[in-house]
Amino acid sequence: MSIAVENTKSIEVNGRTFILKKMDARTGSYMLFKLMKLLPPILENIDIDNLDNDNFDFKSLNLSEALKPIFDLPEEEFRYIQDNCLKSVDELLAAGAQPVIQKNGEWGINDIAYDIGLVMNLTIRSLIFNVQGFFLGMNFSSVMKNLNLSQQSM
Repeated sequence: MSIAVENTKSIEVNGRTFILKKMDARTGSYMLFKLMKLLPPILENIDIDNLDNDNFDFKSLNLSEALKPIFDLPEEEFRYIQDNCLKSVDELLAAGAQPVIQKNGEWGINDIAYDIGLVMNLTIRSLIFNVQGFFLGMNFSSVMKNLNLSQQSM
């Protein structure tokens, strides 16, 4: 049975409409491999079975625990992840969709450049949107158990 892939998703953040877009498969795969060392400790603190990307609420997360592995992430790796996440987000404006970050790495929407909360919100929501398909149809708790076991043997 084939599961239809949702390539875009409209979300609203602070009264603004954004469009999450799927990364191409090669970028998404590479991102997933980069994230595999971070995912188990992050996802242990998120109830993925009840995760609703439309109604994502930071208040329900213990961010200090969930983001602990990211605190030790080298800046170059963090920027790679964040830039690729934000490059796959557009804001829907009156003139049409505008990329949050352009392909050259420059901000596509100037007022976002200084809004840390919005940037982190879009980064996380884009990341979830792009990697959640990897876990579709899998028993998530068994995946986590296997990821944790493989991490312990490194």
